[in-house]
Amino acid sequence: MGDMKRVQLILEEWQQSWLAEEAKRQSVSMSALLRQMMTEAIELRQAESLADDPLWGAIGLGIGPRDGVTSENLDTFLYGTAASTRSARPLRMAAESPAEFVIGTATETE
Repeated sequence: MGDMKRVQLILEEWQQSWLAEEAKRQSVSMSALLRQMMTEAIELRQAESLADDPLWGAIGLGIGPRDGVTSENLDTFLYGTAASTRSARPLRMAAESPAEFVIGTATETE
């Protein structure tokens, strides 16, 4: 639980009665029950807000070329072989000074 702030609120009588009964039934304090209910309500509103985002309407609008290139075979398209089957090749890694350069292989870093 993060930082908490004390608040004072006014409830209608039926709300207070229901809250007290529900808190007793769940064996939690009224404050804990209110925090739980508020968290659920906030998460629901946030989810609804995301679902109503007009950006979702853009999904599927663009149609790419029908060249057979997919995320699964992109390495084969770009390099001729899949990245996992490429042979090891020398690979220089950045260093502070030339003496610190490490020579490794591409398969060691993938």
